[in-house]
Amino acid sequence: MVTDELIVERAGVQSLVVAAPRLGHRHEAIAWCGAFDGRAYDDANALLGNDPAAAAIEIAYGNFAARFTSARTFALAGADADARLDGAPVPPYRSIAAARGSTLRLGSPRAGARTILAIAGGIAVPAILGSRSTDLRSRFGGFHGRALRDGDRLALDAAVPLQPRARERIESDARPRVVRERIHLPDGVAFSQLCSRRWKASPQSDRMGIRCEGEPLLGERPTVATLAVFPGAIQLPPSGLPIVLGVDAQTTGGYPVLASVIAEDLWKLGQVRLGEEITFVPVRTIDLNADLGEGCADDAALLEIVTSANIACGGHAGDERSMRETIRAARRNGVAIGAHPSYPDREGFGRRAMDLVGEDLVALVIDQVSALARIAREEGARLTHVKPHGALYNRSAVDESTADAIARAVAELDRNLALVGLAGSFSTAMARRYGLRSVEELFADRRYGEDGFLIPRGEPGASIESVEEAADQALALARSGRGESICLHGDGAHALSFARAVRARLLEAGFILRSAATLDP
Repeated sequence: MVTDELIVERAGVQSLVVAAPRLGHRHEAIAWCGAFDGRAYDDANALLGNDPAAAAIEIAYGNFAARFTSARTFALAGADADARLDGAPVPPYRSIAAARGSTLRLGSPRAGARTILAIAGGIAVPAILGSRSTDLRSRFGGFHGRALRDGDRLALDAAVPLQPRARERIESDARPRVVRERIHLPDGVAFSQLCSRRWKASPQSDRMGIRCEGEPLLGERPTVATLAVFPGAIQLPPSGLPIVLGVDAQTTGGYPVLASVIAEDLWKLGQVRLGEEITFVPVRTIDLNADLGEGCADDAALLEIVTSANIACGGHAGDERSMRETIRAARRNGVAIGAHPSYPDREGFGRRAMDLVGEDLVALVIDQVSALARIAREEGARLTHVKPHGALYNRSAVDESTADAIARAVAELDRNLALVGLAGSFSTAMARRYGLRSVEELFADRRYGEDGFLIPRGEPGASIESVEEAADQALALARSGRGESICLHGDGAHALSFARAVRARLLEAGFILRSAATLDP
């Protein structure tokens, strides 16, 4: 039986088999990998009607040649490398027919760094851990876990086309949009410097990360605990020269993280050439969170609006069934999942303070968060944050010992969890003291006193009843830079209308909505 093949005659600088990223295994120290320019990879497969996860070839800096042993259609996307089929020019972003024995040659890219070659049916390599991509560092996946070499013979899968979809080239620029991360550098000085300076991609850059050359960033270099990192995270090493993590990046890191490239611009990193000038463009982001799984009717609708969910885990509300159902709904909507522990006060809905301190309070928080974490694991999800509820939340904001117990509980449980607390309070300060990510929280439907803290619920005027006023306050708070997340209470009479109005107002003002509790784009 004759197998349809693509024979590599010239592999160039670095060519490798790529496919959809290897998601869901970073907790096992498995990198995403996949195409560095994911947009070009998607485009090339779409032009042919391939399966969206079909394996293709990523060619860095052109100078590639391959011969078809059978008639096949193919498509090129990404960097235009003066491609020619049997000497005739080949336009990118078009489906092209190659005859048996035809040779495709790529020259040097006119702009950009990487070209995707997709072939009808895809490259016939096995899927490992859900992806056919090459993991160069771990030496598995793709074609024998390595870059292609001259003489390699790549078997091709049978072409079973779906409906081809037209795609047009989008010109790349080395201007990725970035959002500030407050996890390690809360004062924002380094972020301002990052976005106001011009950088160049160092010759040491690769698929693991783009190392920037330029004037080093000044300021504090905190010692941080090793935490999970993701492609697009921008680390600040002791040299002061930023590193932008790429698709092959490690899963944990010990350098401070000062920013992240937004998910929509990750593809731009794959087209940055060595020595090319890079400018980081700042964008404003805000997180919308809601307290859910408390028996209220609007949970399903709220999960289509918010970016983070704080799920009641048995203290003031919630049981195994409600936790599981809310986790499933959050996953369907791409919402970050967090635990919402409280004093054990179902009768008072967790709004009555209790005399729980020290080890007793630590054990209480660990028990409730662990219960939700177990269910999340069973559902194939993971927790990203912890936000105390009601009286426990309020006390942790003003009482150092309560804040200490909560932060200690979270740190003992999982240092990759963020701790959400009232902006400027003991709660977030204590989180940072324990080396945790802190999320400074603001409220759209509660009024603030002159001291900057919330007016107690029992006092007149503590709650905002007007949809317009709530939307106005949310926008003003987001613009103030005082916090990273705005709470939309799920148990109010107007919870849904408030949430819709706040989301619309923020989007109209140009904010990008994303969870503040995770560095995953």
